[in-house]
Amino acid sequence: MRFPINWLKEYVSLPDKLSVLTDRLTMAGHMLDKIDEVNENRILDLELRGNRADCYSIRGIAREISAIFDKQLKELPLYQDTKLTHALKDFTINAESQFVKRVMAIRIKDVKITPSPPEIRRRLEEYGIPALNNIVDLTNYVMLETGQPMHAFDSEKLGKFLKVRLAKVGEEITTFQDMNIKLISDDLVWADEKSVLSVAGAVGGKYHSISDMTTHVLLEAASYNQANIRRTVHRHYLLTDAGIRHEKELDSNLVEEGIKRFLYLLKKYNWGSIDGGIFDYYPKPVKPRTLILNFNYLTSLSGLIIEKDAVLKILKRLYFNIISVNDNEIEVQIPTFRTDVEGQEDVIEEILRILSYDEISTKTLALEIPENITPDFIKQENDIKNSLTSLGFDEIISLPFVNPELQKYNLLLSDKASPITIENRPSPEIEEMRMTILPSLISYVTKIKNERGESARIFEVGKIYYQKNSKYIENRALGIAYWNKKNNDFRKFKGYLEAFLKLMQITEMQYSSADNSGLAKSFNIRVKKAVIGIGGMLQDTYFTEIYLDKLLDNAAVIPVALWPNFPPQIEDLTLIIPTKTEIGKVIAAIQSTHDQLTEVRLMDIFGDSYTFRISYQSPNRTLTDSEVDKIRKEIFRILRTKYGVTIKEN
Repeated sequence: MRFPINWLKEYVSLPDKLSVLTDRLTMAGHMLDKIDEVNENRILDLELRGNRADCYSIRGIAREISAIFDKQLKELPLYQDTKLTHALKDFTINAESQFVKRVMAIRIKDVKITPSPPEIRRRLEEYGIPALNNIVDLTNYVMLETGQPMHAFDSEKLGKFLKVRLAKVGEEITTFQDMNIKLISDDLVWADEKSVLSVAGAVGGKYHSISDMTTHVLLEAASYNQANIRRTVHRHYLLTDAGIRHEKELDSNLVEEGIKRFLYLLKKYNWGSIDGGIFDYYPKPVKPRTLILNFNYLTSLSGLIIEKDAVLKILKRLYFNIISVNDNEIEVQIPTFRTDVEGQEDVIEEILRILSYDEISTKTLALEIPENITPDFIKQENDIKNSLTSLGFDEIISLPFVNPELQKYNLLLSDKASPITIENRPSPEIEEMRMTILPSLISYVTKIKNERGESARIFEVGKIYYQKNSKYIENRALGIAYWNKKNNDFRKFKGYLEAFLKLMQITEMQYSSADNSGLAKSFNIRVKKAVIGIGGMLQDTYFTEIYLDKLLDNAAVIPVALWPNFPPQIEDLTLIIPTKTEIGKVIAAIQSTHDQLTEVRLMDIFGDSYTFRISYQSPNRTLTDSEVDKIRKEIFRILRTKYGVTIKEN
């Protein structure tokens, strides 16, 4: 976000050295990206945090500078000679959606459309916004100054009954940039009796905008549900300056400041007459929240002992109102523009930001390093990814949100389990948290098929979510999918699965049939009688889902050995294995042949031919060819005797 130095100076005194200003802003959380120069004025380009909606304006950053350097913030002149009303002359405005928090509007008559004065055109140019005419430019100017987006309609192009509502199926709008948008039922719009006037919080329509012939204007400013606006903005690629601000959590009380600032400048430049009062729809006025700050908790969390007077001074610099103070705590009122401050920890963070994090003393790490600092489940997930990747599978990462229709694939839980509904859903059709990883795998395999792929070997390590017995449950799971256009053999999928489980030190696995109506060839994977996963076939794709906490509980413990000093001998052996032979048992038999067999890895499957990569290694010496040959012959003897395995001749 860009901030011209000369404009900031109009509201707060700045340090003499620009580097002092940028360093302190960076330490306070507003990192400097670069410094530009336009019209011989330096422009700070800052990286703002998404939760600091109050900083997306000149006034917002000036207020931050005021707090950081303890400088007075100059007042912003506002228009005061009008009253708020629930009715508007010649127009009826109805807000029909729960996504509307506040709407203000006012009629302006006898408007004079002219080019904007040089000071406004220059400010817009510094932001890269083209100047159009005085009214449109003033809406943009006030948005940059206060952070409140607003929109001006040519009131003679409007119907008399205006609504702020969700779009209807099939409705479209052509923006003032000649972009045609097909709206969906989740898009919030302004509309009259005949058509959509604008996409709320994002962009205005072409046929109701200000022109050189405009004489009467309807000005509106509003506050909306930020999640709804964010969905619309990103769905239709409407990354406008208004949309960028409305997708943040703007203060609903900023609406009044913005519209009164516009009216003040309108009267200053004598560009029109105010016709009546300001319409105000504000069903649930936002009040300042009150929080308790405990001094002991401040000391514990920050590691600092900060004097009470210093804390009070910093809070006042941040425009936090002190309600009461005693020996142990402060009752503090948070201004409504700080929508990001919700708890005691946020207040402590604010104190440390202004105090400067440099004041927090550093501590050297203890010389003793804990023996095991990595949780078992982290190691397990890394091992899973490495093992499946070595078998030729690709990892996918997907969001845990699904369309409710896909919950029909939830074949793994009892009827008592129910899905978790998302309150702030990312799109209308995605309403629930996934209860299985299967839908994510299905979508990826389908995409591969549609792109004329020949095969798919994919997996995902993630979480599944559901409610059971009035409790929210979150479990880790592994989903695996296999599809091959030419050789879609269940034995091949099962071979990969057994090889993977063997690599994960699952040595006593068993398969049993499962009664799942949604999957063909369905089976349970059991270890020590515990079901650790389930699998089967959907259409022409094989799937399995394994519960990682159960897998972790049943994995064998592998003793740690020193890295050998002598190199291994590695060779690939192709074996013909009879149908219905468990590949995991074949791998176990190979490994048990000799203690100098250090690794057995399944590399490929074609029909009934299985290729294994075998490593021979001694901790004491380099093995000779004759020693390796002797071990190999023993492998063949055991496999032939136990399972009827034969060697594939070259």
